Amino acid sequence: MHLFISGFKMKKKRVIGIALTALAVLLAEQIFFLLCGFGLPMQFGDTFMGELKSKYERLRETSGKRIVLVGGSSVAFGSDSHLLTEMFPEYEVVNFGMYAGLGTKAVLELSEGQIRAGDIVILSPEQDAQTLSLYFNGEYMWQAADGAFGMLKDLKWENLEQMLGTFPGFAMEKLSCMLKNQIPQTDSVYRRSSFNTYGDIELEVCKENIMPSGYDINQPVYFSEDVVQKDFLKYMNDWAERLEKKGAVVWYRYCPVNILAVEDPENVETYDTFLRNAISFPIIGNPQNSLMDAEWFYDTNFHLNSAGKTVNTVQLIRDIKAMLGDDTAVTIKLPEMPQRNWGESDRNKRIWTADDTMACKGKDTIVIPKEVTQIEDYAFAETPELKNIVMNQKDPSKCMVGQHLLDGTKAQIVVTGEALDSYKRNYFWSVYADRIVKIADDAEK
Repeated sequence: MHLFISGFKMKKKRVIGIALTALAVLLAEQIFFLLCGFGLPMQFGDTFMGELKSKYERLRETSGKRIVLVGGSSVAFGSDSHLLTEMFPEYEVVNFGMYAGLGTKAVLELSEGQIRAGDIVILSPEQDAQTLSLYFNGEYMWQAADGAFGMLKDLKWENLEQMLGTFPGFAMEKLSCMLKNQIPQTDSVYRRSSFNTYGDIELEVCKENIMPSGYDINQPVYFSEDVVQKDFLKYMNDWAERLEKKGAVVWYRYCPVNILAVEDPENVETYDTFLRNAISFPIIGNPQNSLMDAEWFYDTNFHLNSAGKTVNTVQLIRDIKAMLGDDTAVTIKLPEMPQRNWGESDRNKRIWTADDTMACKGKDTIVIPKEVTQIEDYAFAETPELKNIVMNQKDPSKCMVGQHLLDGTKAQIVVTGEALDSYKRNYFWSVYADRIVKIADDAEK
């Protein structure tokens, strides 16, 4: 009996010892992540997401009355804030348009605490199911907050809870950048230096439509009630009500849309009636004015080129004047429409489709030629045998993809070592960051 009791006590001590050791390891791991995430120098400051802290600071520090433009990247590409300031000199302009991949919810929450009495707030999210929902991306939020973690206090608790799960990955990526002595790479347009002091994208390279066929086939646009989530409608209404109680004015405006991408143009007026009845704050302008010719766009169905930005801003000026009861004419000269031809033969040569994948059926590796400038969504669906999609194109900005490229396959995207970070940070490809890998060194040679 004595031996039994003695053995039991020894086992109990052993179990306690193992538990304490496991707890110590777990605590050490969490402390390690915290030190990497918060203690290491900023690594994502030069990326596209790195601009958000500058927009936040401008919104926090500008004095007097402001015109605050809130939304996704269509607001960043589609607004000329200097022109707005010239037409409304009594207002400062803050472009708080960021990135649809971050989520509209994030910019609504971050802007709310900085809005003051006298501000005009214009909400203009992309006409897309993701942006018209409560979608929130914790990984992108960590990158945006890197070096300015104080702005996280403006986020609601449920978002912070979600961010906890992505923090270890963020912390390890910062450490990896430090050890390599290499900050995350960015491509030619999607980087912090592309923004001006107002928060607008301002680049001379955005001169014409670079999309095959003139529009992104992976980004169809719909004007139907099911595009916008009911809980998001309530969220917008509650957000607008809180701003109005502060003494701000809140308006909704349709974002510019490439007319070639609209699947149901006949539904625009019906959708507009639905939306005006569903939200509690005014919609400004005519929804038909948001449907713009393809020549005015740059690289997505929502991103305007430099000439298109001017056209959209002039229309925005007219919309604001109408709401303010100002009937003076807007005499700004509009730019000429950029010209480009999109031939059918050119389209077929440059877009990879599901038919191209079927021609390779049975193979575990598919090589995408450098000449391909767009890959059709679902192009690799129902290909369980596929393991590798090798990209010969080293510049991800020259090959556009949608958000369903890998649906139906467990394949990974294989790129050269020099292109790895660029693909993971690219506006289009970053959604697949966890499945983008470097090609084997011997294969690269």
